Parts: sequence; structure tokens; C-alpha cells
Amino acid sequence: MKRLFLTTAICAALPFAAQADDILIRADLSGATVYATAADVIRTGTATIPAGRHRLLIAMPDMDEAALPQVSGPEGVRFGPPQPLRNFALNEGALDDAAQAAARADVEAAEEALIAAQDALVEADAAIRSVETQQSYVAAILRGGENGVAMPEDPALVPQFLATLGSESARLATELQDARIARRDLAEAVTDAQTALGVATQVLSELRPLGTQINVFAVDVSASEEVTGDISLSYLTASAGWAPSYELDLDTEADVLSVERFVVLRTYGAARWEDVDVTFSTASPARDREPTNVFSRPARLLNPQDARGGSALSDGLALESLPAPQPAIAGYAAAIEPVVIVEEARSLGAEFSGLSVSYPYSTPVSVGTTGEVLLPFDTLELEVETENRAVPRWDETAFLIAMTENDTGEPILPGDAVFYRDGALMGEGSLPLIASGAEAEMAFGALDHLQLVWLDRSLAEGDRGLFTTSTTQSRELAFGVENTGAEAENVRIYHAVPFAEQEDLELDLTLSLRPTEEDVDDQRGVHAWEITVASGETELVEMGVDFEFPEGQILDWQP
Repeated sequence: MKRLFLTTAICAALPFAAQADDILIRADLSGATVYATAADVIRTGTATIPAGRHRLLIAMPDMDEAALPQVSGPEGVRFGPPQPLRNFALNEGALDDAAQAAARADVEAAEEALIAAQDALVEADAAIRSVETQQSYVAAILRGGENGVAMPEDPALVPQFLATLGSESARLATELQDARIARRDLAEAVTDAQTALGVATQVLSELRPLGTQINVFAVDVSASEEVTGDISLSYLTASAGWAPSYELDLDTEADVLSVERFVVLRTYGAARWEDVDVTFSTASPARDREPTNVFSRPARLLNPQDARGGSALSDGLALESLPAPQPAIAGYAAAIEPVVIVEEARSLGAEFSGLSVSYPYSTPVSVGTTGEVLLPFDTLELEVETENRAVPRWDETAFLIAMTENDTGEPILPGDAVFYRDGALMGEGSLPLIASGAEAEMAFGALDHLQLVWLDRSLAEGDRGLFTTSTTQSRELAFGVENTGAEAENVRIYHAVPFAEQEDLELDLTLSLRPTEEDVDDQRGVHAWEITVASGETELVEMGVDFEFPEGQILDWQP
């Protein structure tokens, strides 16, 4: 088997040799490795290559989106480089697959049904005109006069004459009414046939038939004897990508977090994704392949005016002329919103290759006309510890926080998420990357029965503004939780207390309850208190602080 790796630009520059025959084939998408913002896809078709030299034409509706095309085929066939050929003439339906052929037959049948209905409607109109013509003749007879018909000379024939005219008038009126009713039904039949044709045309359009002018990759092929086998065309395209998505449901009774994983597959462009074997990969083929060059950076003395003016070095390269390091292309794109197709859930097994992860999807994937599909991965079960977290200075209620460790053996990738608590929707958000073995915290909504209290008891004692010019200031604060629920609750309160970093500023801090943890997460002055609040009770932490500083200085602090 021979494989050729050539860019489209190079292929376009190569001339065609004389061909014995053109062999036109259809090659549908059969497999894809999808990255965050690109995909490596494979098209597969079957061809019979006669002995001798020929030109293989592979239909490519997305040829303009294909990079690095690679062609392979059965043993005994030599393949030249793929060359783009645009607007190749094709008989309508010549490369239809079974579904497209059936849809095209439905369109043709609908067109014939519409023509038949329109013909029947035309015949109904003619029948109405015929009856109306007869009525006009009878009316002319009844009018008499020089343009009418004379009455019979024999008086005995007059009653018979009038009876005949009356009978004919009644008959024609009945026929006209029946003809109009028939026409109304036939007009409805035409409308129905038009609707049926529109539906059939839409179905065929959604299947993306190739049309009568197509783009193809032309490949010189030669064989010593006739060979029949599969032809594969693989290429890289930026017209596809994927992003993770999650539904998280916290069971507060069992302390278990269910993480239902999905992937949002998005496709763009002209390619039709139908029953494609897909692997989702966290690798990024667009990342830099080589490191940035390092240039010498000598130290030089500058004239003061040059240094002040920011001019370039007088005897060397200007700093801005040095090439700046280029950032690597991001490995993940944000998940976009609407999802229109949900497939049956399938379990995926992760495959690791260095730092990248691949997820082969277990069933073929199809993408509809919206270009987006939601595919379930699986559900992870994580044990959690929960915490009622309160920040009285800024929030009105406490919030439920779930703390867990990723013990799944694989990373949980960043993506959009929907959060549920005991089946109730808590809102939308996103998950960060949670490496294997890493710890994570996730919030699951407000706890309305844990109302937060924050009081500035020194409000009436003086200036409450940000800046104070007095040499001393004293503040009295209180913060805590009121439990309006039916049961006692453990609450972890967070509050930032003041601290001084300047020698001239002295402060004396008093707290009615010693913090359980100081400088949480290495944030100086951010303390935490773990307290139990009985049902119907309020627990407060009293804080007092006295500042002393030199006269003429300004105190910048706000509780």
C-alpha cells in the first residue's frame, strides 16, 4: 500500500498526465478523530481499477476545507498525488447513496403527483366553462327577441317548449354546482401535492446530494491487472470540534455526586456526517511543533536622552525587532449552547497517550442539519463532603459546597455544566479541569434557611467612610448566621479581618470566638469559624478593632 502526503497547494501545481479512463467514485465519511477545534477524517469508497493507467476521481463536497490529503488503496495499485479539480460535471443522482436515491424517487413521485393534480384541476375548470356556455345559450333562448329563439307557432307545443327549457336550466345548474364542488376538492389536492413535494424536496436537501457540478480530488492510478477494493482518503479539517458538557446531581443524603458526562460535537461546512466512527481526543494538532528560537541579548549603555525617549539601540537590534514567543493554540474551545439531538447513552473507555486522552465512541455518530449533536459519555460517581459555607459580609444566605477528590483515574475536562441538588435544578455554570487525583469544590446553591447577619455596631460612633484622618479609630462589628430551619446546622463562616503591614499603623483586634482556621488558602486575614447553629437560633461572632496611626495620615480600610 502506498500513501502520499501532500498539501493541497502543492497538488494544485502538478499537471495531469494523459488518462485512459476516468473512474468516478463516492467516498463517504467513515471515521474521524475529533479534536477541540479540528478533526482528522477518513472518507472510504469502493473502486474497480482496470489494468493500465487511469484517473480516479473522488467526490469531495468539502474539498476547500481539506488539508494534508492522503490517499491509500488496495495492493497492486499505484497512486499519484491528489489534485483538486473543481466543477466537475455530473449527471443528477449519479452518486446518490441508497437514502438519497430513495429520497430523490420520492421527489420525482411527488412532482408527478402534483402534475396529475394540476391536470385534473385544469379539466375541472374546462367542465365548468362547458356548463356555463350551455347556460348562456339557454339564457339567450329565454330572452327572445331578434337574438333569441322564436316560440313555436303551434300553441300546443308552447308548454312542451317551456318545460324543456326549464328542465335544461335545472340540469345545468345542478351540473355546475357539482363541477364547482369537484374543482374545490381538486384544488385542495393540488395544495396537498405541493406540500408533499416541498417535504420530499426538504428531505432530499437534508441528505445533501452532490448535485450536477462537484469538486473532486483527481488521482493518477495504475495497475498491472484489474483490482477491486476500498479507497481511503484522509485529511485534516477545521470544520469540526468538540467540547465536554456535564450534568451534576448532588445526593445530600448519600453524600454522592453523580457526574453525567456528555460531549457536544459540532460540524461545519459541506461534509455530511452519517454513521461515522468517532474518537474524541484532547490532543491539539495545531500546537507549536518546535520551541521558540533564543536570540542573544547583550547589555548596552544608552544615552540618557535615548533611554528617556525609548529609542532603539544605536548599534544593535531594537528590542521590538526581536521575535516574540508565540502562544500555543488553546487545546479546548468553550461549549456552545443549544443541543438538538440526544443519542442513547454509551459507556466510553479513555485511552491515554502522554498527556492527551482519547475517547473512542462505541457507536457510529450522525450529525443533523443543525451541525450539532449531544452524545452521552457515561456517569461517574464521586464521594463528597458537604459544607454550609457562609460569607456574611457579602451574601444573604449560606451556600452548600461539595468537596471531592477525582479518583476516577482520568482527568475531568473543563466544560459547561448544569447543577442539580437532590434532583432540583440549581443553575448553570462550568467545571474547570480537575486532574486525576486532584481535589475540587463545587457550589450547589443557596440555603435559604441559613440567613446571614452582618452588623456594624460602631455606625453611630463616628465616620464610617473609607478614609479617616483622626489618629485613632475604633470599630465594633458582628457577623453570623440565623437558622430558621427545623434542625441544627453546622456552618463554616468566612470573614476578612484587618491586619497591618506598616510600622506606623497599629491595630488591636479582638474576637469573641477564636477562628477555627486562620489565613485560609494562604490569604492573610481571611479566617474561618466552624459553628453549630440550633434551630431558631442566631450565632454571632463579635469583632472589635482599634487603630492608631500618626497625625496627618489617612486610614484606608473598610470592614
